[in-house]
Amino acid sequence: MMDLWLAPWRASLALTASTLEMMLTAQKSLAGVQGVTDFQPMDEARMREAFHTAADANLRRWGDTADALNSLPDWYRDLSRVPGGVMTDWFDAARRGPQD
Repeated sequence: MMDLWLAPWRASLALTASTLEMMLTAQKSLAGVQGVTDFQPMDEARMREAFHTAADANLRRWGDTADALNSLPDWYRDLSRVPGGVMTDWFDAARRGPQD
């Protein structure tokens, strides 16, 4: 039961960590650009390294999301497995009320 309550907290921590990581990366790259008087575009190796860093951070965040989804209780996941008509019919019946 605690996992149900902690899942949003863990997801928000993962989002905050991701945001801070990306901000630090951006700040470091901007600090490097400001220190150089004649700016030169990135070469292929630096661009590849930046892409791999961003891809690694993205995969870690998706892993955190998968862990949060796996920690949800079974009854919550069962709602996503029912056919769409069942949920819309249930909602419509609840909104219309008893019919005479």
